[in-house]
Amino acid sequence: MVESHCRKICLFRLTHADQVQLEKIIFKRYPNREWGTFVRFGYRITSWGIHITLVDFIEPQPGDLDESSAIVEFRACYILRAQLALDETALGIGFIHSHPQNCGTFASSLDDDMDSYFAHELAMYGGGRPYVSLRMARNGNNRFAFSGECWLNRNPIPVTELLTVGSSLNRKIAEFIPTTAGKEDESDKIRARISALLGDENVLRFKRSSIGIVGCSGTGSPAANVLSRAGIGRLVPVDPQDFEPSNHERFHASTWRDLETQQPKVDLIRRMILDINPCTEVTTIRGNVLDDAVLDELLRCDVVLGCTDTQHSRAALSDYATHYLLPCIDSAVLMRAKHGKLTAQVAELARYTADEPCAWCLNRINRKRLWYELMSEEERERRKHAAADAIQRGGDGEQYWGGEPPPELTVGYMTSVVGAMQAGYAENWITGAAQMPHQRFQFDLGMPLLAVVPAERARRPECSCNRTKGWSDQARSDRSVTKPAHWK
Repeated sequence: MVESHCRKICLFRLTHADQVQLEKIIFKRYPNREWGTFVRFGYRITSWGIHITLVDFIEPQPGDLDESSAIVEFRACYILRAQLALDETALGIGFIHSHPQNCGTFASSLDDDMDSYFAHELAMYGGGRPYVSLRMARNGNNRFAFSGECWLNRNPIPVTELLTVGSSLNRKIAEFIPTTAGKEDESDKIRARISALLGDENVLRFKRSSIGIVGCSGTGSPAANVLSRAGIGRLVPVDPQDFEPSNHERFHASTWRDLETQQPKVDLIRRMILDINPCTEVTTIRGNVLDDAVLDELLRCDVVLGCTDTQHSRAALSDYATHYLLPCIDSAVLMRAKHGKLTAQVAELARYTADEPCAWCLNRINRKRLWYELMSEEERERRKHAAADAIQRGGDGEQYWGGEPPPELTVGYMTSVVGAMQAGYAENWITGAAQMPHQRFQFDLGMPLLAVVPAERARRPECSCNRTKGWSDQARSDRSVTKPAHWK
């Protein structure tokens, strides 16, 4: 089920490169004088509030702000430039500025006046689009703090967390918002070896983090097992299917007692996670990655693991990484046998972020399989008949129907290896302890030295991922896959 969220919140996500550029702009007059910049952002209004993604800066030019003033004072030309930018795209416009060093980031009366004015003006010029305002500061120890609000329909929603995507995944809690490290539990003792290896601070960061798992069978269930044992704070397992007896060989969440019952996979995953660590927060969704409710919950995560064998899931997660700055580690497993002997035990792992090539650029999408997955049963039958008619006439039936793609057959030891590796790379990414060695690589368990092969590619110049970074819902027309109307 999906949790309900009574208090609306705003999450603000940006890339590490953009955060570096942002701080370079707003702290240019530090330590005693303020500075700021208008920004463009993508947004998605969700069941729990609003998700904001930074797109770029409308950086102040000479004369846009009063440089003789110690605080931020606007010139009319700069405000006009921001208003005109609303006509160029469907993106929102916000303002981010610094407070002097060692000062808090609470909103002053001048800040409140500024935000009230811009929330009204930009909503009026932008047809009701939200406005976001952030205040940032550093203390004498260079420790960063922020607070802010997003104004939606003239109502302020607190920006509670700042999520940064880069070589590490950082989740910063807003100043003045009460935080807890989580209640002490037995798993704190279990984490002793991880703490000794990575340090208490990294373990605490992991404990406060959230990971989505799309697909809860062969690779998803071992990933959930590893992450819950490591002490992740929150898991979001997503899967639309019921457990079948044939899943038992590679499904870590089932027992022999489950063979006689029909239950959703996510329910068994939830049971397994809470049996391992009852302090883990679990939000299960019995649905497809293309469902709006699924996307809403995934946007609360630090990173998502793609653990399905479907092409539409891979394409969707790649879109989300580009449009919503939602990082993903995706997996694929291929096994082949002939005359009872294994000929291939191949695994593939790929990372999707807004600053790297998407799944299409990496050539990870099988168009024929994707076409088949999204097609209705009626369309499949029509194409089968059209292909049969073409063959009867002596023509090529392949153009109408190429046959059903064969199922991907895998066994538990292979999927368990890959799922555990995904979990490990996610844990390292969140803590900053290590990175995946390549954006995309393959290996074969049956080959000498595992036959590890990097399979990286450059971005294709014509791909939409070059121009839709952070555009969120405003890039809907550029999504490579959407939920078909005939799906329930």
